[in-house]
Amino acid sequence: MKRKLGQWAATHEWWALGMILTVFSGVVLGNMTRWSVWFDEAFSVYLARFNIAEIVHFTSLDVHPPLYYWLLKGWTVIFGHSALAVRSLSLAFALVGLVGLYVVVRHITKRSSYSLAAVTATALTPVFVRFSHEARMYTLVFAIVMWATYVLLRAMKTNRRWLWVLYGVLLAAGMFTHYFVALAWLAHWAWRYREVCAGRVKKFFAREWVWCHVLAVGLFAVWLPTAVRQFATIQVGFWIPPITPQTPINYLTDMLFYREVAQMDGWWAIAAFIAFAVVGAVLYFGLRQFIRQSRRGGVALFVSLAIVPPILLILLSMPPLSSSFIDRYVLYAQIALAVIISGCLLAAAKTHPVLMRHCTIILVIVALAGIGNVYYYGNYNKNTNKSIRASELMANIAKSGKAGQPVVAASPWVYYEASFYSSNTHPVYYPASTINEDYGSLAMLKEDDTGKIADLAAFAKQHRYVWYVNVTENEIEPPVASWKLVKKVDAYDSINRSVEYRAGLYDTSAE
Repeated sequence: MKRKLGQWAATHEWWALGMILTVFSGVVLGNMTRWSVWFDEAFSVYLARFNIAEIVHFTSLDVHPPLYYWLLKGWTVIFGHSALAVRSLSLAFALVGLVGLYVVVRHITKRSSYSLAAVTATALTPVFVRFSHEARMYTLVFAIVMWATYVLLRAMKTNRRWLWVLYGVLLAAGMFTHYFVALAWLAHWAWRYREVCAGRVKKFFAREWVWCHVLAVGLFAVWLPTAVRQFATIQVGFWIPPITPQTPINYLTDMLFYREVAQMDGWWAIAAFIAFAVVGAVLYFGLRQFIRQSRRGGVALFVSLAIVPPILLILLSMPPLSSSFIDRYVLYAQIALAVIISGCLLAAAKTHPVLMRHCTIILVIVALAGIGNVYYYGNYNKNTNKSIRASELMANIAKSGKAGQPVVAASPWVYYEASFYSSNTHPVYYPASTINEDYGSLAMLKEDDTGKIADLAAFAKQHRYVWYVNVTENEIEPPVASWKLVKKVDAYDSINRSVEYRAGLYDTSAE
């Protein structure tokens, strides 16, 4: 009888997990094609059009390693280059990561309630929903970290060689995806030191632990010189804003509400205060009990993943160093915090059922409000305070223009976003003269002739009518003063309540 009950519970547990993943997929898919592809995504897709060797070359000139771009290349070969196709790869990685999270929590608690609660909390975390429909590598990093964490737990328990080898491979795979995944590996180090050392450093550096890292370094060694050069020439002094006293608060409000402090005014400020108070109460009443109910310091492992990476990233971003702090770089840390909160809710529910019931309701409302913000803001760039409207602008050009009228982008940055929507009727180009750098995203354009206009005067002789597009608050100005404006279109930004994506149809033969 007990065996049948166990089989029934296991079956229904997986059904419950499947339902959570299905609902999560629906939420992500509902927002996946509503917003224009923005610069980082457009760069990913543009890069994925090259072969494997070319991807390696062009990636080496940018800021990230190549694994995600290789996988995106294979994905687009099968599914194409539409917005749904390229973004759905991130959803696939998110689902793989959620299953990994479920397995990790199940392993450390031996209770389906905790593992299902952890997956539910993650699926309701607004930043996770946001980056599960972005054509970038952040959910791949999350999936690698979750499965590496599970393999580490198993390897430390059984000490099987193949698990240590697999852990080393996952360490290298993470580094080939995003450099700051190294902060997750340092979180593993901090947790392992707490678990096995007891003051004996020699035990920490056990043979299996050392050799799996030797394997990881050996696999990554081929890319290591490139990584050093990238940090020395590109990442230093780049576009990331400096650390301020608001940075940690932004990190939390972004996680809970998908809003930064500057956007938390009025009722949102009150909601943030209530949310922080509720999270504090949940951690206060539940953390000790959650720790007692886990196995092999499992909660300490999630605490390490939640705290170590963002703290280290903040320290690495303090003057005189250049800032590298972007919360999506440590998305897995925000998920670890969500897991801790969900576990504390369940643990404290036995001793404070009424309080935890109300806390749960409030946190669910907060999560739903945050997901609503994800739907509202979409691809809004919080660094430049712009809402990307390239798709709407290109759609308006298609409605107002005639077939065969090319589109010329004012800069490479505009070109990347517009070129994603290039068509046979309105192909997108850019003047070669606008490229003035030999590294980063511009290096790829400098070496590749796709869409490049070497001689704008000669191009104008071949095309009497040309659309010229730019992102500017002012009226658009043509690249050649003699071009005559025939008509203009734009794309309205409903968030900023302004127009910045503008296009003009010009008669290039006018004198």
